[in-house]
Order: sequence, then C-alpha cells, then structure tokens
Amino acid sequence: MKTKLLGILFLTVTVFSMLSSCRKVEEDIVDCLSESILTSLHAHISETNPKQVEFNVSHSGENQITSIVWNFGDGTTTTTSNTTVTHLYNAVGTYEVKVDVTINNGKCTVSPKRSVDIQ
Repeated sequence: MKTKLLGILFLTVTVFSMLSSCRKVEEDIVDCLSESILTSLHAHISETNPKQVEFNVSHSGENQITSIVWNFGDGTTTTTSNTTVTHLYNAVGTYEVKVDVTINNGKCTVSPKRSVDIQ
C-alpha cells in the first residue's frame, strides 16, 4: 500500500511539474571542432510589462561565444557579445526570435530560434 501511494504521489508531482512549467527554451546542437555544443535560447516575459522580454543564450562546451546577432522577429536586430538582452515589443502578437551565435571567432555558428507570444 505504501509503495503504491508513493508511486501515485510521484506520478502526480511529475505531471504537475510538466504542466506548470513556464520555461520557454529552444535548443540547437552542432558539432564544432569535434565538440558537440548545445546552445539554448531562453525567453522570460517581464511580470510588470508583458511587452518586455529578457532573452538569454546559454551553451555547453569549451569554445567561447564571440558574438550574437539577435533578430527579435519585429524587424529589430542587434549584435552583442553579451549572452543576455532585453527587448521591448511595440505590439501584441507572436514573434519568431532567432539568434546567430558565433563561437570561437567564426569557426562555428549556431542558430536556435523560438516563438514568443506578446500579450
């Protein structure tokens, strides 16, 4: 009985965790200089301004990110070496955000993308 109850509790917690997840992540994997690099694009919508989104790129691997071209899907682009940027959308809608992440001074480029719903 105790084992069955623990199994039901685990299943309930697992399903709740999957349904309540608010992470917005898109990942892309490339082989760069014989190293697999996982690059993720995260989007976090501001709680105080639903048109303001913070984007973050993270990656695994030994090679360094040297530049990022951010295309916010609304006609605005910017190039940085920072892995985090904030963008303010002017209108409600769904936007496809794409980043071109240059690694190791141009030896590899990774381009994850994702859709963002602005309310």
